[in-house]
Amino acid sequence: MKKILIFDLDGTIVVNSRIDPKLRDLIKNLSQSHTVIFASGRMFSSMDQLLKKNDLSGIEIAYNGSLIYFDGTFYKFCFGKIDALSILNFLRKEKIHRQIYVDDLLYVEEENEFSRAYSQQAEIEYKVVRNLDEVAKLGCIFKILAFDTIDKIDLTKAKAVKVIQKNADIFTSSNVYLEFVKKGVNKRSAVEFVSKKLNFSFKDTISFGDGENDSELLEKSGVSFAMVPGNEKLRKVATYITDNDDGMGAFRSLKYLESIGQI
Repeated sequence: MKKILIFDLDGTIVVNSRIDPKLRDLIKNLSQSHTVIFASGRMFSSMDQLLKKNDLSGIEIAYNGSLIYFDGTFYKFCFGKIDALSILNFLRKEKIHRQIYVDDLLYVEEENEFSRAYSQQAEIEYKVVRNLDEVAKLGCIFKILAFDTIDKIDLTKAKAVKVIQKNADIFTSSNVYLEFVKKGVNKRSAVEFVSKKLNFSFKDTISFGDGENDSELLEKSGVSFAMVPGNEKLRKVATYITDNDDGMGAFRSLKYLESIGQI
């Protein structure tokens, strides 16, 4: 039976900045008989570049669901300008590094250790502007991201949940990234959107993830695998838990599913 295989990127199939060749080849082979979806918090240009570099293709969900690309069409779920400006103002008051993604371009208010580290990890250039509020008026806002130390991110998230929650979905994608997207947008909602276009059921989905931003998707999927190390919340909602220190957790999981005839 044809399955829908959904892969998070960083921390799941991308570990130590690479996709293991054995895992890459297995996903390529499975894509011949199953539908493959890549769902990431990354901006589209970053994830598309990564997938092409590894000769992988499939439906692409970027910005945790704010941008979906398949069959040559982009589907966008943009922040409202007022909500985006209130989040930027909140993060500015918290004195935390903030960056905004508008029309698949990355903007920051200052060049610092955080902007440089993010650019290196995502292999994407950024533009430094005087005020992100002005950039927010230019086009489709896909995501706002706060980047700082673990302690600072934890503290900022606790405050944001109280102040911002009604205007945005808030979650971590790693212990140093706090992400804000349009209310109601996440990887699960993006897959639901795709399922209506392609007419498949969630019971036929098999998902793999490691972050808090994967939790709604893993909980809804027919079968799901939470990577360890990873977000503790996932271990409570996933079907299986698998070690991924070597970046081969998804490979072993797929081989297990093959052995029991589920794919």
